[in-house]
Amino acid sequence: MKKLTVRNSTFVALMSLLVACGGSNNDPEVPQVAEIVEPDTSETETPEAADIINGGFEEDSAGQTAPVGNWVFRPDQESTASATIEIIESQEGINSYIGSKAAEVVVNTLGDNPWGIEIAYEDIPITGGKNYEFSVWAKGEEGTSADFWIQTPAPDYGQLSLVKETFTGEWQKITLTAATAEADSLVRLAIHFSKEENIGKSIYLDEFSGFILDDVPAQEIPDVQYSAVTAQSLKALAPNFNIGVAVPAGGFSNSIIDRPEIKTLVEQHFNQLSAENIMKPTYLQPTQGEFFYDDSDELVNYAKQNSLTVHGHVFVWHSQIAPWMKSFQGDKAAWITMMKNHITQIAAHFEEEGSNDTVVSWDVVNEAFMENGKYRGEKTTNDSADESVWFENIGAEYLPLAYKAARAADPDADLYYNDYNLIWNADKLDAVISMVNNFQDSGIPIDGIGFQSHISLNSPDISTIQAQLQKAVDIRPKIKVKITELDVRMNNEGGIPLTYLTSERADEQKQYYYDIVKTYLETVPEDQRGGITIWGVIDEDSWLQNWPEPTTEWPLLFFNDFTAKPALQGFANALKELIEVVEPAPSAELLTNGDFESGLNSWQARGSASITLETTQAHSGNNSALVQGRTETWNGLQKDVKGLFTADKTYNVSAWVKLSDDTSTVSPGIKLTLQIEHASTEYLELTPVTTVAAGDWVKLSGTYTHSITTQESAALLYVESNELTADFYVDEVSVTLVE
Repeated sequence: MKKLTVRNSTFVALMSLLVACGGSNNDPEVPQVAEIVEPDTSETETPEAADIINGGFEEDSAGQTAPVGNWVFRPDQESTASATIEIIESQEGINSYIGSKAAEVVVNTLGDNPWGIEIAYEDIPITGGKNYEFSVWAKGEEGTSADFWIQTPAPDYGQLSLVKETFTGEWQKITLTAATAEADSLVRLAIHFSKEENIGKSIYLDEFSGFILDDVPAQEIPDVQYSAVTAQSLKALAPNFNIGVAVPAGGFSNSIIDRPEIKTLVEQHFNQLSAENIMKPTYLQPTQGEFFYDDSDELVNYAKQNSLTVHGHVFVWHSQIAPWMKSFQGDKAAWITMMKNHITQIAAHFEEEGSNDTVVSWDVVNEAFMENGKYRGEKTTNDSADESVWFENIGAEYLPLAYKAARAADPDADLYYNDYNLIWNADKLDAVISMVNNFQDSGIPIDGIGFQSHISLNSPDISTIQAQLQKAVDIRPKIKVKITELDVRMNNEGGIPLTYLTSERADEQKQYYYDIVKTYLETVPEDQRGGITIWGVIDEDSWLQNWPEPTTEWPLLFFNDFTAKPALQGFANALKELIEVVEPAPSAELLTNGDFESGLNSWQARGSASITLETTQAHSGNNSALVQGRTETWNGLQKDVKGLFTADKTYNVSAWVKLSDDTSTVSPGIKLTLQIEHASTEYLELTPVTTVAAGDWVKLSGTYTHSITTQESAALLYVESNELTADFYVDEVSVTLVE
């Protein structure tokens, strides 16, 4: 309380006047100084408000669809989405919270994404580096819902805060706290409604406001007890499933080569590596015609020594290309030659003899599409990222040319198209699928789609992920579906950044990783699974620590002290639940991968023939091998069987074959043969020539006694035909010992 000292001079003057007029002879008592306590009427300092015009819609008229201020109603951002969004008039407290106006949303049909129907307040001026609290009042029928975002403006739409709210039928206050970066000057409110539960129902919005929060004091980090992690090895839970991780080699700070702790985690949990940056164009060909392989060779050799495979990343990308590529001078033909040479040189460098390559797959082209489904470089947006030297100098045909060059240089590798946001953006994925369909119709080789999947906790939701994966799974002929760069940003929801990962937040991440892996395994059939790759090992190595600005993040499966996070257990739980590891029963079968369920591993083309893995035709299981392009009767497919046969032992030998043309009038003879090199070269018939008519699978079957006693230097089992024009499928090649 404040104290106010008052001298009552008027009272003193009055008493003096009374004495002078004949009053008492006694001097009047002079009043003492009065001490008056004044109430403290000062108010708490009002926080600085955000500059929001018409936050309560009171300046609008009923039926209006373009409100005053920066409000934007978007009832149909996707072609399949539709809604009615307009200003309504209501008695206060009924369908308006304060005053008589509010916005009403009624969803009619859904888009593929929640943002297909949106109300936004665009370009809210803010002071960068400050923390803000925004609030909006909402009311919806019980069970309806909406997603409330504070984001940076287009084109980045950086997520600053997200609240997913389910409505109760009463007015609810939605509060979003957001920490802005120093460089930020504008943010936006976005509210998304395209959800099944909202169809035909009303949702009301009113009273949007915001203000600057006081600076948050530094928080002491407690000793957090996280939920137990018992998983010992991810790859042991799924031995035939690619579980990858991105790491570099060479002199990078997060190089696997000089970090024994990282090596231990990789060898314990993963069976595939992705080259994080060291196979990108600027690293492999920094100067035209001069290729630098030291770091990538180091990574591939490490993988080979530890029975790991490698997914190559990437031949052609608009980003991380060397300066000489950006400034390359030449006409379209020269650009094509330059691009094809880059692909050919690198693919051929990593291609190994036979089919047991360490680099088993490649991202051939990366990020060729914008978010609207148009080609990057086509300039259909105002986004500064809408540029690509490849599109701008070659046109859209650079894509099929790249895949042709990759296949010519490496016949065995799986060739992927890779892009970000495919996991939720329907327009972008639809464009990629259209490209794949066109490729297949034109005979352009492509084996799979890579979903990068740099995502945030619970965004996108699992139903969206499932729907997007299903679209790729449904492509015919079948292709593989691979999650190529998975990480889950954690420090972006709930507003004010976390300074440490709470146990509750860690368990949310565990659940989300479980949901993602479970959804992938439930949606993608076994023969179409390219695998799942995590984009880094420990949290501090993640690129998200510095993107889009320095922050603290926990997106991966291991803490910085190399201990496993609950997220690893979530991944493991999904594997245990959905992948059955069956111990093989003792069998007389001597030939490995005769059913091609492990791909073309150990099988090779013989002569001029070409062989491809066929996933639409199989006698049993999912796969067979298609033999084409034969120019000699002995051309076909073959397998190294050196050491398989023992002298004086008898074997049952068989295979199933089918002509590729169901309408063929030619009925060729097909057989299994053994070419064996010892003192001489011999060609031994394993099955008699069998006539194969169009339309049905036919079994080749015979009995063979191995009479050769000298040491063999080579032995090849192969399928051949007496008809040069015959293209045929082969499945279930079998060799068993007759007891």
